[in-house]
Amino acid sequence: MKVDVAIPRTRVDYLTYTVTEDLNPGDLVLVPVRKKTKFGIVINKSSRREVPGIKNVHELVQKEFVPTNLLTLYKWMADYYLAPLGEVLKLALPSKILKKYELPTEREYKPKKVQAPKPNYHQSVAIQSIVNALKKHSYAAFLLYGITGSGKTEVYIRCVEKVVAEGGRALVLVPEISMTPLLFDRFEERFHNEVVTIHSTLTDKDRRTLWHAIKEGKYRVVIGPRSTVFVPIPGLQIIIVDEEHDQSYKEHTRMPHYNARDVAVARSRFDNIVVVLGSATPQVESYYNTEIGKYQLLDLKERIDSRPLPEIEIIDLREEIRPYISPMLQESIESTLRKDEQSIIFLNRRGFAASLMCPYCGFTAKCPFCSLPLVYHKSEKDEKASLSCHICSHRSPLRSKCPKCGRATLLYRGAGTQRVEDILKKIVTGMDLKREDGTSIVVRLDRDSARPRGSMQTILNRFQRGEAKILLGTQLVTKGFDFQDVTLVGIVNADIILHLPDFRSGERTFQILTQVAGRSGRGEKQGKVLIQTYHPEQYATIFGQLQDYESFYRNELRCREDLGFPPFSRLILLRLKGKNEHDVWNEAEKLHSALRRNNGFQIFGPNRSFYYKIRDNYRVFLLLKLKKKHPQHKLEYLRAYKPAKCDIEIDVDPLEVF
Repeated sequence: MKVDVAIPRTRVDYLTYTVTEDLNPGDLVLVPVRKKTKFGIVINKSSRREVPGIKNVHELVQKEFVPTNLLTLYKWMADYYLAPLGEVLKLALPSKILKKYELPTEREYKPKKVQAPKPNYHQSVAIQSIVNALKKHSYAAFLLYGITGSGKTEVYIRCVEKVVAEGGRALVLVPEISMTPLLFDRFEERFHNEVVTIHSTLTDKDRRTLWHAIKEGKYRVVIGPRSTVFVPIPGLQIIIVDEEHDQSYKEHTRMPHYNARDVAVARSRFDNIVVVLGSATPQVESYYNTEIGKYQLLDLKERIDSRPLPEIEIIDLREEIRPYISPMLQESIESTLRKDEQSIIFLNRRGFAASLMCPYCGFTAKCPFCSLPLVYHKSEKDEKASLSCHICSHRSPLRSKCPKCGRATLLYRGAGTQRVEDILKKIVTGMDLKREDGTSIVVRLDRDSARPRGSMQTILNRFQRGEAKILLGTQLVTKGFDFQDVTLVGIVNADIILHLPDFRSGERTFQILTQVAGRSGRGEKQGKVLIQTYHPEQYATIFGQLQDYESFYRNELRCREDLGFPPFSRLILLRLKGKNEHDVWNEAEKLHSALRRNNGFQIFGPNRSFYYKIRDNYRVFLLLKLKKKHPQHKLEYLRAYKPAKCDIEIDVDPLEVF
């Protein structure tokens, strides 16, 4: 008998082997691959494939290692994302997961006295709708749209309580590992040792141990980032995707470039279970799916205890002398500090200055590998001052003189979080505010400050306890935090994302403005938000000020329909990259010629990528715009297409089109 075996970390769908014993799809086996022996997953039994030189399966390692429903999901991913099944398994089965493991010991849990809040009317309606769907034991998809602070997490917990009470299990996805502890604490208060979190920052041994413990049914509730969508969970009844709009659900670096939100919906469909997508700013495609009947819309229309949304004002930077912290924003920060309340200041750019240039000859320090301006980073506790490329991570020492004209005057252009941190500390010093232990009441949360292990939690704990009064940060500070004493949110520059050459830039701007504004006024005190912008007339900014998702959605949908962009079409981005610029363009032209022979879609390009060169690799892309119901089998040839002199990436449903 012959079987087809998919082998993780290979660029093929499967290889065929002969076997003497009875094997079934999902069994884990050891098979020969060239001169090595590798683990593989049986995907087809009684294969009829005829190829020369078929070898024998060495050994059956474990029966039913991958449940058949997950095997169906993996095959769907390979087809939909035009990727080899071996690459899908590389993402689905973490590294070293097949080594020996031991089940974890029972962790110590100290019970807390938790008073479960009583759901309001809108929460109760949402909970009941989801519970009714759970009783049917069939597929149902919900979009839980609730304004910031409306209590979406309590809806999740109440639904999971129902599932656990009936002996089922739940999977809760969060967009970032950094958000896992926040949600984990809320769930642990109610589910105690029944809840577990698994993610890539765990050691290989710990992750392997937890993965097998979850597979064997030791835990009832599993929480984690996007890769957790692949974990085998017996008796799974509900999948919850929190902050479903977040870009972090998209796998940007490795193939296939899947979106965990969409994979979660597909898994729910194959498993005949319930999926709940939650957000205060749903992706346009998700909200559109409620209008065409693919998802059921659940509204949370008011904040907990009927607390008002924050007051939002726009500051036109074209009329300001100081472009970073305007007088109005500074006055509001000082007023908040005098009342012993807290502020969050948002700027989506780390470092001290966006570039370093010579005012005499115009020289700008650029990355030698990417030709992009290097960002100036001031010296930190453990690092010297440097110039850094935020695309390829190249670092070079700070220059004291211009290498082109030899003059010693180099100017900082633009501002990052380090520069704004200095300005905020000067404001605090001017008010003669300081802690007795000498620590600053201004804390910064970005990728640089959060890099050391445990530092992010330390920063958040200081702010939560009120030891710090101003939290300055990048997108990390927009992620679902619930600080009761924050009454002011200041957005230093609302236009950074707006300037990207992408049809989603307006949507992302609105989402970030709304999400960060939602951190203000979540306690008993009225909140305030100040948005600094050079484009106060832009519709994403206006509707962000009004906190009006419906109006933004209608405006955005009209633009998408006029341009024929999603949700009215599907996009596939084909990116070619290589070290020889001429070869990359030649291969792009060849691919364009090959694609022109096929009907049913539009081709745009080849064009230079926005980041044209990364680590000496030139990047050129073609964009395919397809009809929504374009037959998937007509795209199969793209999986096998291999340019002769460069590499190709296939990104189905890209979130960035540049």
